[in-house]
Amino acid sequence: MHERAKFSTRSQCKETSRGMRSSVYMSCFTPQLGPNPSFLDSEKLTRGQSGKLTHGGTLYLVNQNHPFKLHYSLSSNGTATSATPKGLKAKDKTKGGRNEKEAQSSPTPKRSIKDFFQIGNLMLYTAAGVKGSDKIAGFDIDGCIITTKSGKVFPTAPDDWKILYPEIQPRLASLLKNGYKVVFFTNQMGIAKGKLRPEVFKSKVEDILTTLQLPVQVFVASGPGIYRKPVMGMWNHLCEKANDDVPVDKTKSLYVGDAAGRPENWAPGKKKKDFSCSDRLFALNIGLQFHTPEEFFLGWKSAPYRLPEFDPRKLDSNARLYDPPSASFTSSKTEVIVAVGFPASGKSTFFHTHIIPKGYVYVNRDTLGSWQSCVTACERALKEGRSVAVDNTNPDPESRKRYLDVAKAAGVSCRCFHFSASLDQAKHNNRFREMAPSETKHAKVNDMVFHSLTLYFSTFTFLILHMYLYCVRLFFFFFLYVVVLHIQTHLHTSLALCQFYN
Repeated sequence: MHERAKFSTRSQCKETSRGMRSSVYMSCFTPQLGPNPSFLDSEKLTRGQSGKLTHGGTLYLVNQNHPFKLHYSLSSNGTATSATPKGLKAKDKTKGGRNEKEAQSSPTPKRSIKDFFQIGNLMLYTAAGVKGSDKIAGFDIDGCIITTKSGKVFPTAPDDWKILYPEIQPRLASLLKNGYKVVFFTNQMGIAKGKLRPEVFKSKVEDILTTLQLPVQVFVASGPGIYRKPVMGMWNHLCEKANDDVPVDKTKSLYVGDAAGRPENWAPGKKKKDFSCSDRLFALNIGLQFHTPEEFFLGWKSAPYRLPEFDPRKLDSNARLYDPPSASFTSSKTEVIVAVGFPASGKSTFFHTHIIPKGYVYVNRDTLGSWQSCVTACERALKEGRSVAVDNTNPDPESRKRYLDVAKAAGVSCRCFHFSASLDQAKHNNRFREMAPSETKHAKVNDMVFHSLTLYFSTFTFLILHMYLYCVRLFFFFFLYVVVLHIQTHLHTSLALCQFYN
């Protein structure tokens, strides 16, 4: 419908007396004019169809976009004075248009949500009746409280959801009765990516809470950062600012989620493996007992699961920082230090902590833009008599040879600092530095980059790669030899024929 939406006039409104003037029931019939489907609350309308919208209902103009709330006000004689939808207004394209001014002056009517709060990538909904408690029962939403009606992984429309199990509502009600505070924690990256409008998701939260008829607090991580599970940002905000100053007892609290790291065929009829283990890691980071929805609501036995291979809890903080122990970080003579290691393996932190403060010139491709600029900066520093620290991955012999040649040309020594963090540890560090605020800016690194570098940093795959390259070269020279031999034979034959005819 887009800008062709047409709202019913007062004369089109249906009023049914229920015996009292203050209890007049009102609705309006809204026709669908455009080719794109619209929704009246959860009712889908296609072109030519009409639907009934009642007081407090929501009209979505195009799929899950452009929501409008319908609100009636009564005159002194009990009749509707207007049928104007209030709340979010479609903006007039002209600056200072009428609709833009109305949107600023018309608050969004609230249903089950008493309070809304937003800071950065955190949105917080608090329903009426929510009270602070030392016992928190936390739940994920998608795949834990609700699932899609369509059976697809992602919802196809705002109303494409249903409560996952009939046991959910009574179990949540029982928790509340026993003094728990029920809190939902959900990641919604689609909001940050522009695939899901915040007001549409807010309306969905209202509908879920209205269906459950329970006082629930809902935390939403709308983008990357410290609030996104498995990082503890949402939990920390709950404990510090959103629990009525009641201290939380983690030994009495729990968390339930479906991203539990379960493998393929973890149960009959559940053949797909979990897309991640972020919910289990979220509970693990906080220190809460964890359950899957099937275990908590249906009483199923615990399913097998797999956590990431790298476990930061097993790191020895007293382990030796470098090897061999007799080595020194810096030298009194001019030199070149070349780092080798995965992205996020600790190279920059080590250099800025132990090397750069000693007067070494810092050379980094992320800063300078290309390896040619890095080589030029290295040459310039050596001409000035200053030592250089090259902070790049430098995975292959060719990239390291550039700096070896520069050092040889300058008549100085060159050392290699190999950072031995595993692939899993480097990927863990990379996710952490993307979430945590830092003064040091790093280029974003995806999994493809990590796995391509694995060929160089694994000894076995390194040998296999070089054997492969050797075989390719050998085949190439053999092929070249055969071609040359064939050409020579052809030339000799041609010369012999020429002599014969002459």
